[in-house]
Formats: sequence, structure tokens, C-alpha cells
Amino acid sequence: MDILPKDMTLAEFISLPTTASFQVQDSDRFRQFAEENPYIRIGTVLSGGYVIAYVSEDKLHPILRELGETFINNHPIDYTLLDSETFEEPITTRLQQMPGVDLRGQGVILGFVDTGIDYTSASFRYEDGSSKILSIWDQTGNGTFPEDMQFGAVYTQKEINAALQSESPLEIVPQQDTIGHGTFIASVAGGRENNGHIGSAPDASIIAVKLKPASPYYFRLFPELPDDSIIFTSDNIMMGIEYILDQADTFNRPVAICIALGTNFGGHAGFSMMEEYLTYVCNRRGVAICTAAGNESNAKHHTDGVFTEAGQIQNIGINVGQNVRGFSVQIWNEAWDKISVAVKSPTGQVINRIPFESNIAFRKTLVLEKSLVGIGYFQLRSRLAIVEVEDPTPGIWEIILQGDIVVSGEYHAWLPITGMVSPYVEFIEPKPNYTIVNPATSIGTITCGAYNNRDDSLFIASSWGPTRLPRMSPDFVAPGVNIGGIYPKGPGTSSGTGVAAAITTGAAAIMLQWGIVMNHEPDMSCNRVLSLLIRGCSRSGSREYPNVQWGYGKLDLFESFNKLK
Repeated sequence: MDILPKDMTLAEFISLPTTASFQVQDSDRFRQFAEENPYIRIGTVLSGGYVIAYVSEDKLHPILRELGETFINNHPIDYTLLDSETFEEPITTRLQQMPGVDLRGQGVILGFVDTGIDYTSASFRYEDGSSKILSIWDQTGNGTFPEDMQFGAVYTQKEINAALQSESPLEIVPQQDTIGHGTFIASVAGGRENNGHIGSAPDASIIAVKLKPASPYYFRLFPELPDDSIIFTSDNIMMGIEYILDQADTFNRPVAICIALGTNFGGHAGFSMMEEYLTYVCNRRGVAICTAAGNESNAKHHTDGVFTEAGQIQNIGINVGQNVRGFSVQIWNEAWDKISVAVKSPTGQVINRIPFESNIAFRKTLVLEKSLVGIGYFQLRSRLAIVEVEDPTPGIWEIILQGDIVVSGEYHAWLPITGMVSPYVEFIEPKPNYTIVNPATSIGTITCGAYNNRDDSLFIASSWGPTRLPRMSPDFVAPGVNIGGIYPKGPGTSSGTGVAAAITTGAAAIMLQWGIVMNHEPDMSCNRVLSLLIRGCSRSGSREYPNVQWGYGKLDLFESFNKLK
């Protein structure tokens, strides 16, 4: 039996490049299994009874097989950033200028799970120079880590203030946001006035988590990922959220958390472990979680179809350009239907239909090409087929689907999200519907799309609903085109649903201030915040609401409070 060295701490084991993590529901059976297999190291136990555990990567598949768990359900999902860098009046400014109203987020925490934060920026400092940041957990750092997390370094407000008073702040608090996304999102949601920019909730405090990038293991597991991919994993995201929630409890304050990350992995129905975790914590008093709908409506990364009878054949065409390292497609259908897959290359070589059998993995290198084709099937709450092609021949690839058992017959296919697949891979017949990304497909979060408030048009890439559940989504839209904010290098702009979600997070913080801090609705939770925000949305007379592009309309916090009178 393999046993880890007794002198190796869990933190040291987690830091090894060959260590892999997995997620599992906590149970007596799992605890006994882990005790009998000491090469499993139990890490963090999250709210809702989810466990993050660690093993050497070569043992992950055997462990999950022995547990009777599916790799696809228990392996962390990869997420990437939403929006890109490219002066806008914040959506809450009208409220802040309303006579007799003092709602700027006082007494509320804004939480960010992202690329970190430039704590030296004036956006996050009071007029006396002190920091509005209560704490930072740098998952990439080395130092005193959170008690239940076992890695990274935590920096308190006292340490941050000491760093700000130092001539060499990074010697005291070495955390930096080298990408800038987290800093920008935080400035939009809660930045104080800086270079003409002010956030939606400028008086709210901040807790920031700098996410640890995916380990080399994930790039070995998914060799088709572009080299410049910025990837984070669901287990670290969930632990980041858990840290923020724990800190909010410690400070006894309500919290609004912004998740400006997304992925196309998963069934888009709210049933991945990450989505279910968010659904659970959204029910807590004093918690609001805002998720970005995604920027996928025009990415050509989704298509769908319907079988009308058993034995019917339907094709999915994928256009693949030159110098593409690889691509993967996830095809989801309801559990009562049964679909099998064949693959045809641009040169006409065919991988004949592989009958559906749960947890099988078929791989074959084509005879006349160097392309390696893999087909895998999984039985979860829905059925899933995954087609992977490494070193694909340029041209049109066809995934040939057969409806073996047809009840409802509907299926959906997704390519990876923008940033996790080559821009030269796209569906021949894409559909913009059902492009809301995970975790915005969670049940209970506030899901926000983006629009251009200069010309009242939908942001061209803002993802369309519904979810596969199906559930109407997005909930509404907020400004998300050329929004001004602060990067570590200075002022800039960004477009997308991530910045729209940041604006919405600030609005949620103000609603929590009114409800909990001011004691108007002391039991306020995420669902109540969402209801009040939807109530105030502005709507065009030319559209029916809700709809899969605009949801219930355009965020208007001023009107939400008007209707509370």
C-alpha cells in the first residue's frame, strides 16, 4: 500500500506538481475509504458537505473507480476569466445622489474570487491612506494559510496597512495582481473615487481571494488547451468562496460575492458540484452571489438538435483551422434518451459508431492522418458523450449522432469557452441560445448579462438563455460595454458580462445594506435581493419579458428603491 511520507505536510503535498484534487460528497463511506487508503489526503470540508481531497495524479482514476464515482463528476472543472481589457457613470450614482439617501455599501463586504487585487491602488484606500480591504487570501503565496484550507497565505487588514505605510510594501504583503482582471472587477464593484472612477458600492469593505492557477497536471490532462490559457479550477474557486463566507461570519457582516469566471464544461443545468455548492450557500442569510452570464452568444461554441424517432441520424459539423492543437466537444442529453457517436475526419476516415456504455473510453489514431480521436460516455443526471481530437487535420470534422432510444430527443453540444479552445474551432451551424456559462447556470445565484447603455443595445457577445434545466436566464442585464475602471497599471476600460456582474454585485451590496445593516429586512438572502432587483428593472415596450437575451430587463437600482416606498 502506498503511503505518503509522514513528514510531508498536507500543504507540501498540495504544492507538488503531480498532486491532483477531486471533489466528493462527504459520507461515512468516503471517510472509511480514505482511512483505508492513506495516500488520500482530505483537505477542506465545504458548506453543504462537499469535500476537497488530494492524491497523486496516477491514483485519481483508480480511486474514483473503486469509490464508484465518475471522473467527470468528481474531477474539478476548469474555469477562465470573462471580459477583456479594451468612463462610465456607475449604475448606482443616481441612487447615491438621491436626497436623504446614504446607501454606498456601508457595513457590507464585497467578495472577489479572481486574479487578486492591487491593494496599493487608491481605489481601495480611504482618504487617510488606510485600506478598505479586510483580508486577502493569496492561494499562490507561502505563509500563514487559512486554518481549513492548508495552502496559500492570508494577509490581514493590519498587515495590509503596515505594507501601505512602508517604502517597500511588497516585502510585507507580496500579493500582486499580475493579470489585472481581479483589480478591475473590484474597482467597478467597490472602488473609491480614483481618476474620475468610482465603484457601485464605494463604502463597502473588501475581501479578495487570488486564485491559484491550474497545475501542470491539468494541461497534461487537456493537451488541447492553448499555451496562454488562464485556467482556474472549481475546487479552488469553491474554497475561495468558503473563505470569504467564513470571514463574513467572523466580521458579522453581510456579503455580496462576484464571480466573473466561467466555463462551458458541464451540463448547463445547475447540477455540477460547483453549481450545487453555490445553490446551497445562496440560501444563507446575508449572502448574495452574482454570476456573469458569459460572453458566448456569438462564439459559435454551442449547437443543438432534436431526434424525432429511434434510429435517426444527425450530424454536427465542426470547422477546424490550421495549427490547432486539439479540441473537445461535450454532448449532453436527457437520461431517458440514448445517443451514440461516430466521427468522420475531413479526409473521410470514419470512427464507426461506438455504442453507449457508461464510463468507457475509446481512443484511436487515424490510419491516414496523425489525428488521435477519443470518445467517452458518462451516465450522470443526464447522459454525456465527450469527443476529443488531438492534432486534428484542418477542415470539416463531423460528429455523427444516432438516436438509439428517443423519448424527448433533445441534445446540446458545447465546445470549450473562449480562451480554452483555439479561435479557429467553431460549429458549422451554431445556436446562440443555451450559451449561459457555468456557474451562472446555478439555481439561486443572480445571473447578469450585459448591454450597451449608450445606444440601448445588447452587448454582442452577451450569452443567451435559457439553461438546460430549463430555467429562464439571464435574470437581467447591466451596463457592460466600455466600462471604466482601474487596473494595476492605471485607468482603463473593459467590456463583457464580467463587468456587468461587478456592477450588479455593488448593487446587491447596497440592497444588503438597506435590508440587513439598516434592519429593514434582517433575514434578506440572495433570492430576496434578486426579487427586488428584478422588480426595479426597466423594460422596453417593444419586447416581451422575461426573454432569453434581456431577462427581466435592465438593472435600475434607483427604481428598485422607488418601488420599496
